[in-house]
Amino acid sequence: MPKDLAHALSYPLMARIFYCGGSSGRLGILRAVIPVAELSGVFSTETPKYVGKSFPKMKLTGPSCTVIEVLPDEKQGQWKAGFYRVSEEPHAFEDHLRAI
Repeated sequence: MPKDLAHALSYPLMARIFYCGGSSGRLGILRAVIPVAELSGVFSTETPKYVGKSFPKMKLTGPSCTVIEVLPDEKQGQWKAGFYRVSEEPHAFEDHLRAI
């Protein structure tokens, strides 16, 4: 097995979760880094919407939301590389995050 592949297989694939809007501002604040395999378990009933390969543009006065980033080398199953938006507010998402 090539050394790079063996090294990559020894670490779980991770996704980044940002809180945006409200007091977090429109650029977003990194809140968590979790395994891609556990992403589906941190949402109530909402399916994250794929918004493309760039961080979504937020309005200065827009509602709070949660943004997920999956890097190209971390895509797995239904999660392709790019950004996903969840309209669930950060405080609601926080409860699901604590459960994992």
